[in-house]
Amino acid sequence: MDSSLSEIGRADAVALGKHMPYQPDRVISSPALRCRQTVDCLFNRKPDVIEPRCIEIGLGRFEGLLASEVAERDREALRVWQERPWDGAPWRGESLEDLQQRVVAGVRDIVASIEPGEKVFLAVHGGVLRTLICFINDRPLKDYAEIPMANLTLLELAADEVVRGGQNISNVRPEDML
Repeated sequence: MDSSLSEIGRADAVALGKHMPYQPDRVISSPALRCRQTVDCLFNRKPDVIEPRCIEIGLGRFEGLLASEVAERDREALRVWQERPWDGAPWRGESLEDLQQRVVAGVRDIVASIEPGEKVFLAVHGGVLRTLICFINDRPLKDYAEIPMANLTLLELAADEVVRGGQNISNVRPEDML
């Protein structure tokens, strides 16, 4: 669902924003409210571009429900999501493969649009980043749940194009950003 940042999330983003060493030339965001609010907290500005292909996975009939509510409706589908999220989409939403294809297409277009020397910041979701990391690091989607993803994780993609196995995505600290 299109939820807002919590007060803790806002405070954490504002604190991180104080350590960001530069203002990006262009900010691109998922259309989700919490991503747009994070951009505002980090850089005190609105996104320049909204990229709909970078929205979080669509959970179909389970969208907006608590895990306990999903368990009451379809315990098996919940078990698949929790134990084998790469194994289809019994929730009648997107599969991880669908998500990955959508995200990779969006990020490829973003990377192709970057001008020499331009600094671009992309605000997205943990699931979006996990599927992108699997693609770029040539890892199977089975590794999705094993990729640690804390709130406000910063990653740097150093690439002229997005390719499977490029191995060119890495965690960064704000002070390491050039």
